[in-house]
Amino acid sequence: MTQVFVVYETDAWHTIRNRDCKGIFTSKRSAINAIVRNFDIDLDELFEPDYIAKTSRKRLREEAKKIIRRELEDNFQTQGYSTNYDIEVWNVNDWG
Repeated sequence: MTQVFVVYETDAWHTIRNRDCKGIFTSKRSAINAIVRNFDIDLDELFEPDYIAKTSRKRLREEAKKIIRRELEDNFQTQGYSTNYDIEVWNVNDWG
């Protein structure tokens, strides 16, 4: 049996009707990497305003990527942001 990993961008409540499929991947790692490269979560949802003010945008993006990667590796989803990501694992029948 083969598995594929379907990435969805969704709202704060993970509402199915507000899900937008962002891609289908052949591994968990490639699905997470795609989200981390292309995430659309506002940095002010991840960091305090004073930290944002004194930190370079490049560094903030790198730290955000680590936070998002950790969430996805543990739970297959992000939570608590206005834009979130879900990864569903589908089993594909090889002989169908």
